[in-house]
Amino acid sequence: MSGEHAKENALDAEVRAHTLDNESFGGTNENVGENLVFDDTKRARAFALWFCAEDVPLRPIEDLVHILNPLANPVNVKMVKVECLKIFKKEKVKIEQVLADFNGQISLSVDVLNTPVCDEYMCLTAHFIEDGWEVKKWVLSFFRVRGEKDYVSKVLLKCLLDWKIENKIFTISMKNGNDYDATVRILKDCVQEKKKLQLNGQLFHVNCCADMLSVIVGDALAEIADIINEVLDFIVCAKRSPYWQLTYEGLKEATELYSMGEFFGDEYHGIQLPPADAWHKAEAFVKLLGSIHNVEKNLFEAKYPTANNYLHNLQELRASLIHESMSTDRFINPIAEKMLQKFDKYWNDMFLLLALTTLLDPRFKKKYFEFSSLKYEDSDGKFQVTTVLDALQTLYDEYANTIDENEKPMSKSSASFDCEGSDGPCPKFRRVEEGCGSSNDGFDWVKEYGQFTQSKGRRPKSELDFYLEEPVLPWIEDFDIISWWRASSSKYPILSGVARDLLAIPISVVTSYDAYHTTARQIEWNLMSSGLDIMGALMCTRSWNQSNSYKDEDED
Repeated sequence: MSGEHAKENALDAEVRAHTLDNESFGGTNENVGENLVFDDTKRARAFALWFCAEDVPLRPIEDLVHILNPLANPVNVKMVKVECLKIFKKEKVKIEQVLADFNGQISLSVDVLNTPVCDEYMCLTAHFIEDGWEVKKWVLSFFRVRGEKDYVSKVLLKCLLDWKIENKIFTISMKNGNDYDATVRILKDCVQEKKKLQLNGQLFHVNCCADMLSVIVGDALAEIADIINEVLDFIVCAKRSPYWQLTYEGLKEATELYSMGEFFGDEYHGIQLPPADAWHKAEAFVKLLGSIHNVEKNLFEAKYPTANNYLHNLQELRASLIHESMSTDRFINPIAEKMLQKFDKYWNDMFLLLALTTLLDPRFKKKYFEFSSLKYEDSDGKFQVTTVLDALQTLYDEYANTIDENEKPMSKSSASFDCEGSDGPCPKFRRVEEGCGSSNDGFDWVKEYGQFTQSKGRRPKSELDFYLEEPVLPWIEDFDIISWWRASSSKYPILSGVARDLLAIPISVVTSYDAYHTTARQIEWNLMSSGLDIMGALMCTRSWNQSNSYKDEDED
């Protein structure tokens, strides 16, 4: 059931968690409280369904139950946990079947979370677009990281084997850093034993974009921490925060007030003001952070930022960093250079994947690369687009080869593919059987040969050719690329399969405001309060509930 439905049922079950034996009190209301019989199991089941569907704390239910029904017995939290685990096991069987039946590829992401005592946990999530073109984001495992060597690799491998999906893995997205390189290599070797990785595994390791930007900003903030603290002292509640955009907004407000003359002289309400040089440095730094902030807003404050949205936003940011790194300002120049150096490493590692998904955006296709090579004066632009087109052609051919020719649907665009350079369809040549002939055979041969030479002998156009040749769509700000490919899947049955798997790849492990963290993120209190024994089960069932309707078979 949905989270709201689960909540209503839990509250309703608490109100009705008893039955009245009318015969025992002769139809009167006397001593009714003595005849109440509470069904603790049913009540625990109802609350468990609620907790498995919604991000709500487990412990405060005792107070809630007492408010709803003062006559009720105290809630048995242990029973609720047992019911949560039962729901998890039952739903896991359903999820396993869905993954077994899925005929596409699955991308993984690994998120790292901490507890207040610095215990490290990892969350493994599967990302894919199912046959009905609904985006799925399901947690498969949530586990505490031990200090043993290769512990993370062993747990992740065991998880893939338990879920029986090692032969469907496409990519894995993780935080950047050498600490995870060995884990990625081990997983890659395991997957390659079961299947051939597309493009020889070039796409397998996806570096988290949000993590890259947070590292860049975090290092810069640490470098000028003294100036930041001085300036933020004059903005109420604008202290350093683990969310860097709050620090940016505080700095921006302070420098704007300074430029308007709000702060003048040597003191402000008895507090010594920073020197003018500190204010100017803060203003330059705000300008530098502004370009990163705009990109993060475009990417991470969207509901679900698909991979096609990244390249053009990051290219704007790269141009801004290049410009600032060439600045004559001796303060901002070295900061921008360091940012650009880290950014370019990510850019080089991730360009192919980001470019492939840009080609599959009908608003962009090849036109974007023509535009960007002129706008950003990219001398390598033509070489890059040729490389990306070759990679997309290779992907398309690999997908086409996996489709059984007897079952391949004939699309509208592929039903009558023409040979390039001909005035009509490619000529169909009849086979001349040995011993058969007529007085017109010679004439027919000459005619057919002429048709062949006019057609230049080119291969028939494919879905990919027709897609790339069609005009780009007019720009739409909130373009739903998943819906577009769903509607176009009958026209491009093979290419839509490529798009479906590529667009499901998570370019960032986190989104929304979590993308602004510059320190290790902590597990939410609501989950921590449930207890270590069921945290993993709740993480999984809550993610499954986001796109599935729970149907409790034990409900009346």
